[in-house]
This record gives sequence, C-alpha cells and structure tokens, in this order.
Amino acid sequence: MSTASRLPFLNGVYIAVDAVDGAFLIVDGPYCVFTKAEMQYGHNLRCRLLPPLGRPRVVHTAMKTGMEEVTSLSLDRRASVAKLFTEVCGFAEAKAVLTTSFDFHQLLNFPLADIAAEAAAGSGKLVCHIPSASLGGDWLEGYGRACAALAEKIPLHRGRARKDAVAIVGYLCDRQEPDHVGNLKELRRLLGALGLDLASVWLSGQGLPQLQAVERASVILSFPYARQAARTLAARLRARVVEAPLPVGLAGTERFLTVVGDALKRAEPARRCAAREARSAMRDTEAHVWRLLRGRAACLQPLPDPHLRGALAGLCADLGLRLVDAPAAGEVSLLIGSLMGDQPGVAFIPIHFGYPNFVDHPVLEKPFMGFSGFRQWVDRLSAAVMQFEADHPAGGSDGAGKEAA
Repeated sequence: MSTASRLPFLNGVYIAVDAVDGAFLIVDGPYCVFTKAEMQYGHNLRCRLLPPLGRPRVVHTAMKTGMEEVTSLSLDRRASVAKLFTEVCGFAEAKAVLTTSFDFHQLLNFPLADIAAEAAAGSGKLVCHIPSASLGGDWLEGYGRACAALAEKIPLHRGRARKDAVAIVGYLCDRQEPDHVGNLKELRRLLGALGLDLASVWLSGQGLPQLQAVERASVILSFPYARQAARTLAARLRARVVEAPLPVGLAGTERFLTVVGDALKRAEPARRCAAREARSAMRDTEAHVWRLLRGRAACLQPLPDPHLRGALAGLCADLGLRLVDAPAAGEVSLLIGSLMGDQPGVAFIPIHFGYPNFVDHPVLEKPFMGFSGFRQWVDRLSAAVMQFEADHPAGGSDGAGKEAA
C-alpha cells in the first residue's frame, strides 16, 4: 500500500498497542486481522505484535481461520468471545488488553464493550474498549482512539503532581527503533533546559507504570496525534493542557520552545535555549546546507499524515529548498532534486520517512525532532545528494527512481 493511500483505522490501533509494553489486542473480526499486523512487523524491527517467541499480541474472535460467513456472525457468539477475553486476561504477560472491531463487525451491534467491562471486573486487568471506526476512520483516528481509551481507564491518582513536571500526550510512537529513542532523549533534553522534568510520554514504547507517571505532571503538552487523550487525562488529574506543535526543523523546534515557554512562564529561558541551540545547529550544518542543499527543488509526497507533512514543509523552508510539484513516488515521503536551479530533466532522490517505512531502519540513534534532529536531517539529505551525484556524475535524469536513502 502506498503512503499516498488512506491507511485503515486498525493500522493506527496496532501502532498504539505495539507502543505499550505488555499490551494485547482482541479484534472482533476474522483471521485477516492477524495478518494485517504484518505491516507493523515490517515497519518496526522491534515489533512486539508478532514476536519470534511467545504469544502474538493480536487475537481475533473468529471461530475458525477460514472466511467467516454471514450466518456464523448471526449466531450467539457472546459466550465464545467472553471465554476468549478470560483466556487473554489470564496471560501473565498481559498487563493491558485493548479491544475493537473489524469493519463489517462494526455494524453488528455486538456487545463488545459490555464483555470488555465484565472481563475487567473479573480479572482485575486493565481492559479498554476502543469504539471502532473501521468503516470510515483512518489510521490516525485509530491511534488517537486507542490512546483515548487508555486515558479513560488507566488507574491514576490525583494529587501527585509536581510543579516542574510535564507530560507529553500524543507522541506518535510508531516503532521502538533508534529514531524514536533519539527523539525522546532530545525532547527530554530540551524541556530540561527550561527546568522541566518530562515525567511521562504517551506513547513511548514503555509499559503501564510509565504511562501512569502522567499523574506527576502538572501540565500536559498535547501533541497532535492524541488531543482527546490529553484532554481526558487533564480532566481526570485536574492538570493544565498546552497544545504544542511538532518540534521538527529549526523554526518548528523554536516554535515548540516558545509555546511551552510562554505557557509555563518560562519565556526567557525558552528564548535563550532556542537562540543558543539554533546558532549551534546552524554552525554545524552551514557548509552542508550552502554547498549541497540550498536552492534545490524538493517535493513533498501526498502523505497520509498531515501533521508530518506540515512539519516537513517547515524543514524544507529551513534548508532553503524550493517546494515544487512532482509525480507521486510510492512509499516515499520527500523527493529532493539532484540538480541545482531550474535545469530541465532534474532527477529526484527519494527519501523514505514516516509510516510505513520498510526501507530505513537505523542502528544508531537518529532523531528527527529537535535541534539534534535537524542535524540528522541535514546529514541524511546531504549524504543522499552526494551519493546520487557520485553515481551520476553527468547529472543525468536516468536515475530518478533509484533508492538513495
């Protein structure tokens, strides 16, 4: 499936479940809900949904592995589904159980939420029903609804907030690879420069204790991927919500620090941090930007993630790249021109980024957020340009489709 396509609701639910250590997912649907987890398995080398050893974290309610018939769905399935919940809740490694419905199962008015509530009461486990939007919602809605379901049900204690502690709710943790490890480290570093302690990140690949640490936050920084979850947690904890932009690129990261600083009465430390960090990042990347990137054409592909697309547009402006229209290039997020200026026949170098990404899996920490992320972007784009032009010294356009990053 091309990233230009509208990715299904369940994809986002799978991402969320994969991002909570110890979480299982029961989908009221046929056997193919299990095979759909393979996209996440290909995107995340550390995927926990389909472990090489142990139980799969995605479970379906179908009575058999073949194609379900309408007659089988019209039978009284409540007892068999309730038995499945009891079984999954009984797994020692199951710390949380989430559940939702496949597309046509959404139409059946099956009492999945009631069964989930009964399983929670009987097992003492955290069981969260995610209202399905498989027939009309996309993957971002799936991720947001999964986070919101967790926010409603996770056990929390009010009154434990600390003045200088904040939480980020709505971070898109689509895999537990070093790009996201680096992002979380960078976010913690930037907030620390403002005298703030990052108590919890929803979601971050960790388990329930790290999610429950949100109760220590006096302010919740709401990222765009789970705004409702941020509001729900704030209401439960009587915390304040600050809607923050994605800190991608120089201007985007400065804007993030400004929003946080202004909202938390730390405007001057935020201004100093942004100025200091931006100068350092520009000094480190100046030669690469001026000699290799500035003035080149760039094309943003029709991504299914509007938040990421907006952030990448800001990054292109930071780098002096000229946004132009170009043909869609499949599962590619960004195309960067291999030639300077407006020369005809310009070849575009594909840069794979975002979800799903089956090409780029870093071993070392490579954040794409914050000032450290800006350095990584310059390094990656410059390397792609140099490699492409080394392979095509005449600057021809015959390699426009070649994988370069």
